[in-house]
Amino acid sequence: MRARLIVLLAVVLAASAAGLLSYERVSQQMAVIQACEALQREDWATALAATAGRVGADDTGRAAAECRCLALLATGEGAQCGELLEGVLAEPESDGWAPNPTLSVHLIQTLRDRGRALEAAELARRAGKLYPHEPDLFYLELVTRGSVEDEDKLLREMERRLPDAGPPAARMRASLATRHLLRGDPARALAVLGEAPPPRAGPAAGAWFESRGMAHAVADDLRGVQRTYEEWRRGGGNPNELRARYALTLSIAGLRDPRRDAIERLRRALASGDGLEPELREALTIRLILTLVNSDRLDEALAAYDRGRERFELVGLSREEIERAATHRELAEAPAAQRRGALRFRIPDPLPGSELLLSAEPDAPVDAELERLPVPASGRLDATRAVGTAPQRWVYRDAAGRVLASGTVTPRPGAVREVSVSPTAPRAPGRAVLSRRPADGRRRVALLLLDCADWRLVQYLRARGELPVLDALIDSGYRAVLESDPPLTAAALEALVWPHRRGGASTLGLVHQLGVELAGLASIGDNPFAALSWLLPHEDDLFSALGSGPHSAANLLFAHGGIRAGRHGEISGPDGSRRRVALAKSERALSAAERARWPDLAHTREPRDGVHVRSIAAEFDAAEEIVRSGEVDLLALRIEPLDILTHAHFAEAVRDGQDDGEGFLFSVYRYIDARLGDVHNLLDEDDVLVVMSDHGIRTAMEHSPHALFVASGRGVPPGRAPGRPALRGVSRVLAELLGVPTDWPDTGIAPWARGLAGSGAPLAAAAPAPDPPAPLAAR
Repeated sequence: MRARLIVLLAVVLAASAAGLLSYERVSQQMAVIQACEALQREDWATALAATAGRVGADDTGRAAAECRCLALLATGEGAQCGELLEGVLAEPESDGWAPNPTLSVHLIQTLRDRGRALEAAELARRAGKLYPHEPDLFYLELVTRGSVEDEDKLLREMERRLPDAGPPAARMRASLATRHLLRGDPARALAVLGEAPPPRAGPAAGAWFESRGMAHAVADDLRGVQRTYEEWRRGGGNPNELRARYALTLSIAGLRDPRRDAIERLRRALASGDGLEPELREALTIRLILTLVNSDRLDEALAAYDRGRERFELVGLSREEIERAATHRELAEAPAAQRRGALRFRIPDPLPGSELLLSAEPDAPVDAELERLPVPASGRLDATRAVGTAPQRWVYRDAAGRVLASGTVTPRPGAVREVSVSPTAPRAPGRAVLSRRPADGRRRVALLLLDCADWRLVQYLRARGELPVLDALIDSGYRAVLESDPPLTAAALEALVWPHRRGGASTLGLVHQLGVELAGLASIGDNPFAALSWLLPHEDDLFSALGSGPHSAANLLFAHGGIRAGRHGEISGPDGSRRRVALAKSERALSAAERARWPDLAHTREPRDGVHVRSIAAEFDAAEEIVRSGEVDLLALRIEPLDILTHAHFAEAVRDGQDDGEGFLFSVYRYIDARLGDVHNLLDEDDVLVVMSDHGIRTAMEHSPHALFVASGRGVPPGRAPGRPALRGVSRVLAELLGVPTDWPDTGIAPWARGLAGSGAPLAAAAPAPDPPAPLAAR
């Protein structure tokens, strides 16, 4: 800033001496120079006073705008700063101009937060041209333009802008590599980083080494991680920091080092001394707590939480959730009689014919409907329930089925819990507008796997009338409660893709970092693992088997790190051919209609929540694009950010009290429900839509083995599979729906599937159906 002031002053004085500037213009420029100098002294009042009325679209006016805006930011008036810059940018004379990098970053982020993605991207593009080697601006341009442009083209463009040397080169390469990792492409991330840090990287070399280590970890290459950290050590890296970051990298990627247990490694890293950055120490603490919980070492987890909470916020973790996990262990051993408690609901002035819906007993199936209890005229309603691993959900509705209130309560053994209901304005249940295209004589199957979707959460929101699409699919289709054992994404996807294979899934796959980890979010890429041969062992896998004949199958299950689910982003078949799925975006900004309908998702409290929501939007866009094209017979797509958002927000969703369906996680479910309807309406009468999950959720740190399964389509009988069939049988169902014979395990998920496929002859065309409405994202 000081250098720019000196240059501006010199120009003004020289021009004035030559008689080229009027006295008034010189006065204006001198006033702006004095205002900007006041910024150096942190004299905000003088800077604001001196720039008042001097903002404009010429060089002096833009300099005044920048200095005034910085003073506004310093005094907490960020909104005024944004309005001021927007006004200057709107002037024709400002064409091609962008404010300095700090202010450009501020305004781009402001526009993103307000849902003005296209304007944010245009400003990012303009600022990137003016300041091509500013690392912070480079990163923001990458994520902003990536949400509205073809990401493949953007990545190639920005790779050409990478400088050859210096700290910006290291930081910008790390940013670009991280984007490739989010797309599930560690090979490309490694290529972007190169074999050695850029020359003269200085302290920024640490970001380069850390990114390269993570890329090797996501590629399941332990030796590559070790080589990277050894090179970092020889390059002068702090041994304590390297030990900590190595432990964190392996934990995030779910990678094992046989030389030391994961818990011991995390503890050793935390014991490295006080030289670690607070953010790094907090991340290690979170990983240690989660690993202890998932190893059933709950007393140690509580002790680690208490120690960590003295120093850190530990966002996403709570002592309550760890204690709930411990209570679950105790409940499993206690007799049912000792677990019963009373619930007493008090409803003021109950409406005639109103009812209270209450969760069934804990030993009932997880997909059981809420029990309907008539509300007496007194407004007092008593019920008893055993304490279970899940809290009780309740919904108060009037005689017309409109929701008046709802919430959560956990019984206490041997005690009475009072619940005071506060009715709100009646809320009518949502309505799904579902239709199918006319039959074309060819069956296609769309499998949407909602990572971590939970039956109990679904049933609560259904009782509130807020999942109309799933409500219609469940009522008219065939459902099952799947047994996912072990309840890990890695194990579930391996069972789905290789039905004959057992074991091999990393138990570390259960450990989550509540929305801040890289593992678990691969997002949409274009065949990211094509170079990694281990991802497709020579076995009878789902996609190869279905694609060996006349059918084709698209794999969008997002394999990465410890999750092996075949070659992500690839279409197998017909006749054994293979080709890539060319999808443009890994995230997409919510449309104006979506932001208005789901304001909680548009205005997230945590920036990373917004990233995951945008990823979900892009993944559903991909599903719609593939279904609309009609080119593949099986689409298998996993909505993987739901898992991270569930772990991050589950504690809030199960907290005792009247919530009336308010909460970020509930909004995510409502958004997913609407997008399921968009996909459904692109299918035709011959097609089958399967919605499932890989596991459920028990606590914020534990998965449940109960997974969701719902199939819908012409000929699919309404009903429910008995018991809890093993998830491993889903592959057999998919093959049978397409008439492909296999010897894969039949666990009884859908006994009708083989009959629905019949002999494999072309299906009769159904009566024409009206064209479906436009997808929500386009409305």
